[in-house]
Amino acid sequence: MNISQTIVALGLLGSLCFSVQADEQGSVLDGVSIQRYVPQSGSLPACTHIARRGETEIVTSSDRLFYRTDAQSPLIRSPIDILVDAHSVVFNPVEKLFYATDTGNHRLITFADPAGDTWDTFATSLAGIKLQRPHDIVFDDATGWMYALNPNSSEVFRFKGSGGDVAVLDLSKQLGYSRALTIANGTLYVIGSSHGVVVEVTDFEKQAFQIHTSFGKKKNAVAGSWLTTGLVLNDVDYYQGHWYATSYFCPAYAGNEDCDENKFIRFKTWDDLKTGKWDDLSSLLPSKIVPYFLTPHADGLDIAMFRHEARGTADWIYRLTLAAH
Repeated sequence: MNISQTIVALGLLGSLCFSVQADEQGSVLDGVSIQRYVPQSGSLPACTHIARRGETEIVTSSDRLFYRTDAQSPLIRSPIDILVDAHSVVFNPVEKLFYATDTGNHRLITFADPAGDTWDTFATSLAGIKLQRPHDIVFDDATGWMYALNPNSSEVFRFKGSGGDVAVLDLSKQLGYSRALTIANGTLYVIGSSHGVVVEVTDFEKQAFQIHTSFGKKKNAVAGSWLTTGLVLNDVDYYQGHWYATSYFCPAYAGNEDCDENKFIRFKTWDDLKTGKWDDLSSLLPSKIVPYFLTPHADGLDIAMFRHEARGTADWIYRLTLAAH
């Protein structure tokens, strides 16, 4: 029996109790602990991602970046003020530069220090293709390749910083709207959001890939609920023996259905995703709040969250940790 089935067996009251706890500062279930990480009070304006470089943390938060240089300090607003609906940031250690998806301005930008106001436009197009609301950008430590994503057309760009070779993987025939990229165990994954699938890129050079489908998919949509659409994946990432997945479920798209069920799940294998053999951890997160991009690291798995209907009112980074065995 998985965690979701256990909660159902305990009855609705138990599920509601977990939700109430999560609405405050987090909760614990079956060795999984989730607590609010930042900010400890107040709210960020529509945060979607947290990036780490050593002790420095940068939160991508709509038109703003917030940063701090150690985990004990409060977040500071970066003076970089040209962003529109930015979604993610990554550090390139080869160039010693941060790259950000300036989503609403349809470009990638670079900067050396979030505490300064100096930045440069890196690209408005790659491989001869215009960037259209680029959502995610990742760096592969093993190879030095960077990857960025055009979500509407599901084009994945591979490049090596300034002046490097650029290639594109066109997944428009396989995917609809796609929000995220993940590198796990040396492999690139493309998160097919509206289709509820994950594309494993087995050889970018040869344009080779395989598609992992999800159980219970009912229709393709950019957002929804478990009962109306099946999974609408925001991100999928690997942490300590499990894959974790978030879905874009919220009251505005769920209608009269539950917008919390299966919005945050974990599973061990791609076959588990296909057959629905997963743990529903949604009760450990605040109710009616969207979990977005995931950031795994040595200290835990960070989850960026925002309220779709009123952004900036309940937007936080939560952190998942596992009990020691």
